Amino acid sequence: MGTCTSGPEPKNSQVNGTKTHPDQNNSNMGLNIYYFPVSQPSRSIVMFAKLNKLNYNDKATDIFKGEHKTPEYGAINPNHTVPVMDDGGFVICQSVTIVKYLAAKYKVADHWYPSDLKQRARVDELLDWHHSTIRAAGCDVFRSIILYPALMGKAKPTSEEMDKSYNGLYDMMTLLEKSYLKNQKFLVGDKVSIADLFIANEVVQATMCGREIYGNHPQIKAWMERVREACNPAWDELMSACMELVPASG
Repeated sequence: MGTCTSGPEPKNSQVNGTKTHPDQNNSNMGLNIYYFPVSQPSRSIVMFAKLNKLNYNDKATDIFKGEHKTPEYGAINPNHTVPVMDDGGFVICQSVTIVKYLAAKYKVADHWYPSDLKQRARVDELLDWHHSTIRAAGCDVFRSIILYPALMGKAKPTSEEMDKSYNGLYDMMTLLEKSYLKNQKFLVGDKVSIADLFIANEVVQATMCGREIYGNHPQIKAWMERVREACNPAWDELMSACMELVPASG
């Protein structure tokens, strides 16, 4: 799924979408979040909103059913992608920008997007880095093994092709582990940040594809558990919604 995910055109999808209800405590009818739980950036935004108790209108949009292709959706986002934020008519279609905007507007806890210049620069660096590295590698695994065969009727990758995709992911996990995580609790110190949230959602996507990915990366596995703990109950809620929609890899 892309940073702002359009998804493949389904061949004959049998996946049932899930529409959740707006937060019952919603007092701000102006903030709408359009998302799809299988989309990694979508999950990151909704997790962030839930963890910070933001009042928003839940606009779950099933791209497997083509709900993002309608003229009505295109009027909101002409890119026909998810996620999207519409804050009283102010629309943002890029996931990282959405979270930064929400962090600033709602003055969330500083650890999410630190005010300290160097820590914020490190978060920004990681978010810039992850698009073309660990995100690209994880998406290659997920698309080739799960999405394309199930939704577009493409042939499943050969063992050699899968090895190539997974090896690309392993290389990026090694880089993340050795160059950024190192011996830290989280990617930018002792507290979870939006960098952890986005990158962990990319890593977890590949765990749905049938192979154990943490065997040679115990630090990444331990970090993923810390991120999950720091981001619960929102993490488990969004992952459960995702798994209900992901086609089988078998």
